Amino acid sequence: MTVLGRVEVAPSGSPWRVIFPDAEHLGATSYLRELAASDCSPLTIRSYAFDLLRWFRFLHERLINWERAERVDVRAFVEYLRETPNPQRLRRGPDRPPPGSINALTGKTELPAKYAARTINHQLSVLFGFYEHACAANLGPLVNPVPSQRARGGGRPHAHHNPMQDFAIHKRANYRQKTPRPVWRGIPDAAATTLFAALRSHRDRALVSFYLSSGVRASELLGLCHGDLDAGRYTITVTSKGSRAREVVPASVDSFVWLALYLAEQQPPMGPGGPVWWTRRSKAAPLNYHAMRAVLRRANDSLGTNWSLHDFRHTAAARLLADPAFTLVDVQTVLRHASVTTTQIYTQPRLEDLVGKVLEHYARPPVKGPTIEPGYDAAAVRELLGLSPT
Repeated sequence: MTVLGRVEVAPSGSPWRVIFPDAEHLGATSYLRELAASDCSPLTIRSYAFDLLRWFRFLHERLINWERAERVDVRAFVEYLRETPNPQRLRRGPDRPPPGSINALTGKTELPAKYAARTINHQLSVLFGFYEHACAANLGPLVNPVPSQRARGGGRPHAHHNPMQDFAIHKRANYRQKTPRPVWRGIPDAAATTLFAALRSHRDRALVSFYLSSGVRASELLGLCHGDLDAGRYTITVTSKGSRAREVVPASVDSFVWLALYLAEQQPPMGPGGPVWWTRRSKAAPLNYHAMRAVLRRANDSLGTNWSLHDFRHTAAARLLADPAFTLVDVQTVLRHASVTTTQIYTQPRLEDLVGKVLEHYARPPVKGPTIEPGYDAAAVRELLGLSPT
């Protein structure tokens, strides 16, 4: 079966463009160039391009031009996403656990087979912005078919929010899905040691050690270049994912030890400004995000676990908060969160951590309540306190 359309690198303007069905989609190109001019990252633009391609394919099956799409088409699209398996989940091997099952070792749920609620909401946000741009640029559509969420009295929700007050709860826009409350899941120390032992090379051990000690994001660490490492101060300089600012992050001594072992056996040239992390193939190439996920997937398959790269960041945050020497603001600074409320997620106790406390609670002998000393008249004391005679 031939799949129409594709996303490819653009020769100029936006870093990515949508080809559909067999030519460049001018409406999508105009919107993506607008995002590029607004200083959106190339990865964000790529994600938006694939969302637009998914929408164009859906409309093509219904024989509807994108300029003529109506609200009922958006509703049908949401129903389609809620019921259709995600193609990314169909790539799972036959020996992988079924989607939606809970891993017995980690307690984490396997990714569902269908599109997640956040994916659907992201898709609707992309389409809303696309049609807003198309209407403003007079590219064809007269109205935006995607419902928008507006605050009371109009305007964007939480616009001009007073940080000293709580956020007001607004009604979800039509077709937006309910999303679960954000939770965090760190790797226990024993499980982290087991996972570390399953790694196959000094490069992998250095990467995981940096992840666990610095709390940097996966793509931030993979983007390290020679010159970003300061072994004397035990710090690394990364490009933050959101702000793209260059920031210094501390790491452990062990991380630099594993890094030295990796660099001692590294074959690619270590030129100034070149990437630090390389693949281990016969023809080496810079290690990217998908290759690092494959490294972790091999370790997970050997252990029967399903840890993710972002779990390393959760683990680093949990370890720092468990140290009384660190304040919440200290951890926020290390993790480079824009708001301390994001860091507060890691202060919430996890249910698996409370299991031992609950068992200890029920194992303790019951505490007897206060009694009346024998030297006092029990009836008189009860009458004085207004208690029942018995």
